[in-house]
Amino acid sequence: MSLARNQCSDIICSLADMRKLNDPRRAMMAFESMWRTIKRLRFIVVCISLIALAMFAQARNSALKTSAATSNGVVAKSAATISQSGCPLIFPDHPVAVAPNQPAVADRSTVGIVNALCDVTLDFIGCEFPPTSVTLGCDTNGDGVSDLTIPLKNITIINRLFFQATIPALASSPGTGFPLACCGGVAGITLTRNVGAGDDNVFGPFTETLTCSIDLGIRAPVVISATPSEGDCALGQNLLIPGSCFLLADGKPNVTSVFAVEIGNPANVIQAASVHILTSNLIDAFFQIGAASAGKTFLIFASGPNGTSRNLTALPPGAPIGCPLGNEQGVAVTFKCKSNSPGPADTPPPLPDVLACRLDRTATGAFTLTLSGKFQDGGVVSIGGVSFTKVKLKGFDSGTNRYSTMIVKGQVCSALPGNVVYTPPDSRPSSVLQCTERCTN
Repeated sequence: MSLARNQCSDIICSLADMRKLNDPRRAMMAFESMWRTIKRLRFIVVCISLIALAMFAQARNSALKTSAATSNGVVAKSAATISQSGCPLIFPDHPVAVAPNQPAVADRSTVGIVNALCDVTLDFIGCEFPPTSVTLGCDTNGDGVSDLTIPLKNITIINRLFFQATIPALASSPGTGFPLACCGGVAGITLTRNVGAGDDNVFGPFTETLTCSIDLGIRAPVVISATPSEGDCALGQNLLIPGSCFLLADGKPNVTSVFAVEIGNPANVIQAASVHILTSNLIDAFFQIGAASAGKTFLIFASGPNGTSRNLTALPPGAPIGCPLGNEQGVAVTFKCKSNSPGPADTPPPLPDVLACRLDRTATGAFTLTLSGKFQDGGVVSIGGVSFTKVKLKGFDSGTNRYSTMIVKGQVCSALPGNVVYTPPDSRPSSVLQCTERCTN
């Protein structure tokens, strides 16, 4: 810079000399000296510009490396391949709240957001284009293919390289943005931009898509209810517990214990004497609570290697305002011990006929709905108000003259999610189960 200032001084001096000189020859010599100085100054300006560009490029590369280094393991992998895949960095916009005894979600990580309370807003940094839609695909059966799609909402473009989108809480399960059939793992997130024809688009309408992978973490067990919900605790109580994610994708148990916690006295914890995982959606747990607990009410939990089921009595710190208590559906899962006070003997209510539902797919690609419970020949089943006659009964028990499994065939996808109503052939009342399963291509 000092050299440039010196060159400018030479030009000014040459102009002053030309004004003082009357001799044309000496004036011409002064002009030629000034012209040589101007050419040297142009060369200096070009060099300074090149140096500035090099410094800017070095600073930009350093900033990218620093950003990748400070990200978590999953994000760091994406940053390492950003030049090849074009995938942006993806992580929650704010700390994610989960239920007690569930794995915390690390800063700038998506691992564990499958357990998040209510909505989850994600940041996308370094995207190649601003999307018009964002969807998240969940692999529900562990075959590596996304078969359940979650559309994100509130896509907000912050700037050319940064936007946000929200995984919204579900209407059927307002405490979570993930359907109960989604038990986590690696998921595909797809960004789409639809561009229509217009005066500023000479190429005509077109669509851009980009699919990236994020790790949702493995979901903690989800407990929907416990049946029966009341009983004589002087006797052993056998509870049937429907839910989801009781088994991992490889068939290993995601539930290793079931326990009851007294409401108002969390130090009183009673473990189930035995636990049997019947399916990924149904557990049989046997409790021996004892006569001393008469009149008390207990919260029911299932726990395993990936955390404990949600059954909130208060929202944890950082939870979204308005997020419901209880489980993911906003229902407290409880069992009440009957009081010892004298009174007329009453007959315990019978167990419902339909206890759980599970959507399956045959080798030919057709969907079927498997119902667990107790069924008779001649019973009628409807889903979402639609009656189904193509059913197959399995698991006959000669002691009760009932079947434990019913497989419903036909157009089940058009009726799901919806209430499953089973009407037995005798005079007993119908049994209703809310089935949240849904078909995805």
